[in-house]
Amino acid sequence: MPDRIARVIFGIVFLTVATWMLPSSNWAATLYAKQNDVKVNAEKSPTSAVIATLALGDPVTVLAEEGRLAKVKTATGKTGWVFKFRLTEDKPSMGGGELGLSGLTGRKTIAARESRAGGSIRGLKESTEQYANTKNIKQEHRDAVDRMEAFSIPPNELMQFKKAGNLGEFSGGVQ
Repeated sequence: MPDRIARVIFGIVFLTVATWMLPSSNWAATLYAKQNDVKVNAEKSPTSAVIATLALGDPVTVLAEEGRLAKVKTATGKTGWVFKFRLTEDKPSMGGGELGLSGLTGRKTIAARESRAGGSIRGLKESTEQYANTKNIKQEHRDAVDRMEAFSIPPNELMQFKKAGNLGEFSGGVQ
C-alpha cells in the first residue's frame, strides 16, 4: 500500500513538472498594440535594432514575459521584444495622426476617475467657462489653456525626447 501511494504522488509531481516545462506557446496570448509606432526590438533593450513597428490595434502573440518586457511574434512572423505597457488585451479602436498627451499614456481618452486632474489639460469647456468668468480669469490665461490643449508632438520627436531624458522605456532599470 505505501508503494502505491508513493507511485501516485510521484505521478502527480511528474505531471505537474512536465506541464510547467511545456513550451510557453501553448498558453500564448494575443495582445494588441496600444498605439501607433510600437517598436518591436530584436533584443531586450530599447536601443537594439527595431525589427518591426506596430500600428494601433496590430495583434501580437506573447511568447514569454520578462519583467517589463514581452517576447512577441508579429502577424508577419517576426519575433522580438516589446514593453508590456505598449500592449493591451482589448483591441483598441482605430485612430491616427500625431500624438498629443496620448503619446505619454497610449490613450486618446481618459477615464472618469482621471477627469479632475485631466480637466485642466483639456481647455475651458462650457461647464468651466462660467467658473472662469466668476473668478475673473484673464483671456490670456484661457488662451494659454487652449494652446496647451491643441499642442501635439510627432511620434519621432516624442521618442527622441524620452530617449534624451531617460524616460519611459529608456528609463533603465531591469530590462
